[in-house]
Amino acid sequence: MSKSGKFTTGIVTALSLAALTAAAAPASATPVAVAKSPHPVAASCGEWIRAGSLPFKWSTVKDGCGHFGRPGLRMGYSWAVWKGGAICVKVEGFKNGKKTWYNAGCGKSGSVTVPWGNVLAEKQMQVKNAALFNWK
Repeated sequence: MSKSGKFTTGIVTALSLAALTAAAAPASATPVAVAKSPHPVAASCGEWIRAGSLPFKWSTVKDGCGHFGRPGLRMGYSWAVWKGGAICVKVEGFKNGKKTWYNAGCGKSGSVTVPWGNVLAEKQMQVKNAALFNWK
């Protein structure tokens, strides 16, 4: 093998070894998982989420988080319009384990709690009227 061939082989081997060493994390390191959310608007479960709604049509928004229930649990919803008029809101809850939509009224802001029970589901709201709003 020529000198340049040995040199190239040595560089490739050194780079490969460096890449493998860098990829291996020490046993005490905390692994970081990066997942793509189907709802990229949600920064973190429980934080305010930005959303929008259309006039004359019910729009559904979901928070993208699994909420574990237990017998007797009530789930809270809150919303606040930051651009546009008042919105009408229906929120999802569960009655005897079956999905039920509860009318939460109309306004520029509000909050409501509904039965959740012993289910695992993401929070959903149906919203009508043109507005941009935050909700959780």
